[in-house]
Formats: sequence, structure tokens, C-alpha cells
Amino acid sequence: MNSTPKQMANTNLNSKGHGKNFYNDIGLRLAHKLLGLEYLHYGYFENLPTALSNLPQAQEKYMEVVLGHIPEGVTTILDIGCGAGGMAKNMVLRGYDLTICEPDPYLLNKTQEMTNHMVKGVIGFYQNTNDLPENYFDLILMSESCQYVPFQMGFAQHRRFGKIGGYVLISDFFITKNLDSPFLSKSGHPLDLFLKQAQESGFELIKNIDITPQTAPTMDIYQSLIINKAFPIFEALFEYTQKKYPTLYKLLSYFLSKKINFVRQKYLTQSAEVFSKYKSYRILLFKINPLT
Repeated sequence: MNSTPKQMANTNLNSKGHGKNFYNDIGLRLAHKLLGLEYLHYGYFENLPTALSNLPQAQEKYMEVVLGHIPEGVTTILDIGCGAGGMAKNMVLRGYDLTICEPDPYLLNKTQEMTNHMVKGVIGFYQNTNDLPENYFDLILMSESCQYVPFQMGFAQHRRFGKIGGYVLISDFFITKNLDSPFLSKSGHPLDLFLKQAQESGFELIKNIDITPQTAPTMDIYQSLIINKAFPIFEALFEYTQKKYPTLYKLLSYFLSKKINFVRQKYLTQSAEVFSKYKSYRILLFKINPLT
């Protein structure tokens, strides 16, 4: 494709083909509306108590840490997944020429509003998009979006859209231990396979920084919200249904009881301790080398 980002702004707005990350984006959208968070990513809890009230400050610190690893000389950035637009806003304020690839029109529109429409946007899944200029970007950023893109396809797209000698900056969690319980979250790529694929694809690993201790406390906040806030609401609704509509309650219990129990058990394993046992949150910086 030969178009520049200026030419393809707001293209492909009617793309179809929702996938796993689209439905995760719906959850992020709900969290954004309910909690009013500017960022939809983990917090960086260095020297901060683990508390919901500190999450905005921790997310701000996370943004500073991640963007602090952008190498000198970078001007054009492709951001894969924009969240609520907080990180994009900061990149624009720092003078970067920013393009977003995002499957959810709501999140892209929100990001464009936050940046006064100074970002170029493509609606679609990164793994199969064609609406981006090839060999154009100095850096490709994936902040908690790497886990949604099959990594073989991801590296192929990085090479397609990034410049030779450019960079790929990834901030996300990876699986480091065999998931030995059905209730554990399966999100994240296996770290060893991911790094192996990167090497085989001609990407030189420049930085590999473990920030699990600083980010894992986010999971305790997340778990507390689900168990202490969300579940009691659902329980109250079921109790009300049982009293007012006993027949409907019996049907719901028959069809949903196993599912609800599974979800409850799943979220009981979403603590920082469990997260740190099976996963590692990393900042990875790769250089795109020529294929030999």
C-alpha cells in the first residue's frame, strides 16, 4: 500500500469481523465509563499503596515508564490498540507523529477526541490490516495489545509496516509457567516462544525489563472490584428475581449456575500473587534488522 497516514485517516470505519480483542475492548469501555479512568492499562505501583484511589497515579507512572523507553530519533509511531486515549494524548504532546490501529470504533473516536484529532486512525485488527503505509514507522508500540495478536503474524506485520532499523516496543504480560488449573487466566503469549519467534524473524532484542513487582498489584484492585462490588450486585439481582419471579429464577439457576460458579472461581485466582506465579510483565524493545 502506498498511501501515507494523512491520506488514510479514519478509513475502514465500517470493518466487520469482531474477535477476542473486540469483546475485551467492550469490557475496557465499560471500565472507562464506570471508573472514569484516562488509561485502560495496568498501574505501576512503585512506592504506592495498592488501592483503587491510587490507580490513576499508578497508571500515569506506567505511561511515563513505557514511553521513557522510546529511543531517540523516533518521530513516527504506530500505536496498536489505543485504549481510552490517555497514552496517545501524551505521545502527541511529546511531538510524535502518531497513527492508531484499533478494532473498536468507540475507542478510536475517544482517542481522536482526546488528541484534538491529531492522530491518524485505522479501524481493524492489526494482524490482517492493509490500511497502513509499508516500511513507514520508526517505532511500533504495543501496550497491552500484544497478547491479542498471534505473534507470528504480529512480527510479520511489524516488518511490513516498520522501517528497517526501526523499533518495536512492547509492554505486556507473558506466560512463564504452565497453567495447571482450569480457573487460571490463559491471556498472554508464552514468553520463551515469543522471544524465539522474534529472533527467528530478525528482531534484535535490545531491552528485556521485568516490571512484574510494580504492575501485579493492579490485579488485587481488579479482583477486589469484581468480588466485593460486582458479585454482590449480581447476587442481589438473583435474590430479587427469586422472590419476584421464582420460575424465571429456577430457569436462570439451571442454565447459569455452573457458569457463575466457574466465573467466581476464576476471579478468585486473579490476585497479584497468582499472577506473579504464572506470568511476567515485561517491557521489550526490539530493533528491526534486515533479513539475511
